[in-house]
Amino acid sequence: MSIDLTEYQRELLARVLQHGGVLAAPFGHPGGDSLEAALLEDIDALEAEGLITVERSRGHEAPERLSLTEAGYGALGMT
Repeated sequence: MSIDLTEYQRELLARVLQHGGVLAAPFGHPGGDSLEAALLEDIDALEAEGLITVERSRGHEAPERLSLTEAGYGALGMT
């Protein structure tokens, strides 16, 4: 499977990997200079590609926990 990932998406996958394959919120810092909106877009894109699974709090859209899938490990060359 060949998926074109942006540098930031690959970096996000690597951060999840560095935390044992599971990364809990918060994923960035809040504030006017926050890249939170772009980060959330990357999370949605990676989830849509099947590279991560995303757990969300009940009644909230914000992600709480990211987990690498087998395809996510593969995208990082770890198959």
